[in-house]
Amino acid sequence: MIDLVLVDDHDIVRAGIKRLLENQKKINVVGDFGSGEAAYRFLRNNNADVVVMDLSMPGKGGIESTRQIKKQFPNINILVLSMHDNPTMAKKVIDAGATGYILKNDIAEDLMRAILTVAQSKPIFSNSLKKSMLIETENTLNKLNDKELEILKSLAHGEELKNIAEVLNISYKTAANYQTSIKQKMNIKTSMDLFQIARDNNLIE
Repeated sequence: MIDLVLVDDHDIVRAGIKRLLENQKKINVVGDFGSGEAAYRFLRNNNADVVVMDLSMPGKGGIESTRQIKKQFPNINILVLSMHDNPTMAKKVIDAGATGYILKNDIAEDLMRAILTVAQSKPIFSNSLKKSMLIETENTLNKLNDKELEILKSLAHGEELKNIAEVLNISYKTAANYQTSIKQKMNIKTSMDLFQIARDNNLIE
């Protein structure tokens, strides 16, 4: 039996996935949460084999939450779900410690297979993503570190830098420095340039 924790900030999505998994004899959903922080607190006092984690969430996103959980609980395997058909995002998720990355569009056909695969500590990706990962050579997002990528996504969604700093628990000055670094690395001159880059790289759902 696989003890599983589900993390997604959308209640409807979480309920749908939970309902799908409840019919599976090999899986026991021991907790479902709307944030990575809540899941982390649960895992400090409860056991789990697999965490199914949404990539884009308020507060600590899927990448930061994955890194935090894997650092403290290295034996837990994490499967990340995402709307982003982007090989660079997948690479960053795996670098953070996740075992698998599948697209939400592929949940119906891939989710069970993916959970069973990562439970054995074996990596898995959506087939469509695997193809793009194979043909990818150089992507502009590779220039950004994880924190810069989180800030780029937030800025592209129109969030104020002050609010981004509070959510990421960093000073406004640090957030501003990250913003400057992003603009330099990506050669961004205007807010429209920033939005365009985020859209071109499927960072805006």
